[in-house]
Amino acid sequence: MKKLRLLIIGLSIWIAIFFNIERLDLGKENAIDIDTLVYILGLMAVISVIAVRSFHRYSVFVPIGIWSGIYLLSKMLLGRPLLGGVYTYLSITELTFLLVSVWAAYLLALALYEFEEAVERITFRENSNKRVQELAQAYDEIQIEIFRSRHHHHPMSIIVVEPVLDAIQTSLHRLVQEIQQAMVSSYVINNMAHTLSKYIRRTDFVLEQRERGRFIILCPDTNSSDLELMVEYVKSVAKEQLGAPITCGAATFPNEAITFEELLKKAETQLEGIKHHSRNESEDPYSFTRSDNGIASEEVSPKAEALPISGASSRS
Repeated sequence: MKKLRLLIIGLSIWIAIFFNIERLDLGKENAIDIDTLVYILGLMAVISVIAVRSFHRYSVFVPIGIWSGIYLLSKMLLGRPLLGGVYTYLSITELTFLLVSVWAAYLLALALYEFEEAVERITFRENSNKRVQELAQAYDEIQIEIFRSRHHHHPMSIIVVEPVLDAIQTSLHRLVQEIQQAMVSSYVINNMAHTLSKYIRRTDFVLEQRERGRFIILCPDTNSSDLELMVEYVKSVAKEQLGAPITCGAATFPNEAITFEELLKKAETQLEGIKHHSRNESEDPYSFTRSDNGIASEEVSPKAEALPISGASSRS
């Protein structure tokens, strides 16, 4: 909010200077005589950059290039001189004022977009997360996948994913801290739902346990070797897209359990073991290696990036 407030104040001051530069003679004869066309273009540029939401997806040089071209084209069409004598000085001055206005408007538009996105993810559950289902509502699909794995003798794995909210430190009043922590938790959970539904394989299921602040990824046709890659991939995506650490526990059918409930219990036990070990040893929660005691000890491997492309065999 502070950044947004400063950008609004800065843009307001700049526009005030821009539209009154010819009045600021400071006791001397004013040599600046900006064309009325430039004021019109400047106002249109600021409004368009803020109003057109797609501008924030591109570099600031895109709107700068567009409005530089519009300025030059307008001068040529109206027969106004660009270069030569005082016209060179005026053209440089006009273009500078126009482009600085575009740049300031772009920064404000970007800040507004980030603010809107943050509020939306804190207060609303995005409709785009159609792949994410509540665990209780996905019972039938889970049982179908368990039956299919048994019938066709295919492996299957699950991953329990939980963000590490304790990594976010605050030093506010207790009540304010509780409110802030609740907002941060809601934001991270909604953002994680969006990220998982976007980046995991099409054959996988994302199941939500919102009351526990975690997700379960059901991975058909995924054996223990592929599971390690999958966990590493999920963690690397979370680190890149969310900027927050996550902890994962995992289990494989039929090696570790033969029912979904047993698989989930195994994965949750491993998750709690990793969290406890990380707290005691201050280890990186991004590490993961399958072992008898379920403790994490290996850094995320770059080879995990290839997992969604290689994938497991297609579902029968």
